[in-house]
Amino acid sequence: MTVLCVNRILKLVQISSGGRRYTCPTKEIGGELFFRFRNEWHKVLDFTSKLTSEFKE
Repeated sequence: MTVLCVNRILKLVQISSGGRRYTCPTKEIGGELFFRFRNEWHKVLDFTSKLTSEFKE
């Protein structure tokens, strides 16, 4: 699983998992950004790469 794009304006991330792309909601917990995928919260920083893009306010 890899985070492709972080959109802080819409509070969404786009991830790639198993050859498919998914859009997942995000939540900030304790100053860190998490996304929900398959009913589990995952830390965004654990799944980012050099190719991850980010949109901010």
